[in-house]
Amino acid sequence: MKKIAVKLALFFIIIIYSSSFLSFIISTIFTENIEDEIKLNQFKIANSILQLYEKTDLSIEEIADITSTSTSHVSKIENIDLFKFTEKELEKIYNHEPVFSYESKRNSPVVVLFLDDSFIQISLYPKNTIFKIVVSRVWFTMLVYVAIGSLCIILLSKRIVKPILELTSATQEVAKGNFDVSVEVERQDEIGQLTHNFNKMTKELKNIEYLRKDFITNVSHEFKTPIASIQGFARLLQKGKLTEIEREEYTDIIAEETVRLSKLSSNILKLSKLESQEIVERKTEFSLDEQIRKSILLLEYEWSKKNIEFDIELHKVKYAGDEGLFQQVWINLLGNAIKFSRDNSVISIKLEEIDSIIRVEIKDNGVGMNEEVLQRIFERFYQGDRSHSAEGNGLGLPLVKKIIDLYGGNIHVHSIPNIGSVFTVELIY
Repeated sequence: MKKIAVKLALFFIIIIYSSSFLSFIISTIFTENIEDEIKLNQFKIANSILQLYEKTDLSIEEIADITSTSTSHVSKIENIDLFKFTEKELEKIYNHEPVFSYESKRNSPVVVLFLDDSFIQISLYPKNTIFKIVVSRVWFTMLVYVAIGSLCIILLSKRIVKPILELTSATQEVAKGNFDVSVEVERQDEIGQLTHNFNKMTKELKNIEYLRKDFITNVSHEFKTPIASIQGFARLLQKGKLTEIEREEYTDIIAEETVRLSKLSSNILKLSKLESQEIVERKTEFSLDEQIRKSILLLEYEWSKKNIEFDIELHKVKYAGDEGLFQQVWINLLGNAIKFSRDNSVISIKLEEIDSIIRVEIKDNGVGMNEEVLQRIFERFYQGDRSHSAEGNGLGLPLVKKIIDLYGGNIHVHSIPNIGSVFTVELIY
């Protein structure tokens, strides 16, 4: 199989040769300029002959030898009848005036004059023609043109094919499972776009691989406790000799642990996917204030148990983003505020838009956090308050932060132990 560089080079070289040949053929067809040049040159030779004949004692033969050139030959005419002159042209010839004509045999340009009872002709050499003159003048130029053109095309072909060869080498690495490869791209043409898309593809493949490995690691680490719990209580149920109250208690624990496992796996998948994502895929405009109200209603069961009230100040705000992801943000933030709030307390929620910046503030009157916990709340699986560990898995806030970061926003936390916490989300509209 021929390399693409060779194919390109051959293709362009054939074009150069073909165009050169055609231009040469055309130049030989339109030879009027060369013919005029020959005619002018022959008339100059004729004038030189007349001057030498008048001013010197040289013979016709000597004058012919002196005035002959590399292209034009001076000689006597043996038979003037071979030329078709008009009476007027013959009259000029006999008056020692040069007259232009064509040889009947070769149709070659010739100038005739009359000296010393002899007819003299100035013509091209027998083996010389206008075609040969054209060839002698252009062949070297054409050869240099083709050589330089071919060399430029070969170099250009290598330059064009170089990024393709780099892509080929990179794809072979990807086929081996190496997703760290990247091809440098500076050009803006189709090959540059192809290289850019290839780099984007390898990055996505790397992220997918990271998601897979990360999920397996987290599953083995975080799933151990609930699985061990389920296994232990299942064995107790198998042994029998349990009271009805014990049986119900154990089955409730198993059911709670399975729900915990389900939430844990779901959150791990969501967070891992977001951490491997750098581009927002879906953007739709939705009402942010209505979405927050809906999130409060979805959590009604949790806050009604603790008799929590809400102080709501939500301005009408439209935002373009992934509606499902932002629903997850408010569910997590409100869920945390409810979880760590005291019974019969108040949670304040404020939404406003100032100078193209959307600010959401969620304030609770709960247990609060110390400085050490504040430094680590966005770490995966970190739970500052172990008394609520059964209610969560330490993935809610990392999930929130990743979503906010994905949209170029910020999240700030201010908290005082035993007083409460304030979570502030800022989005650029």
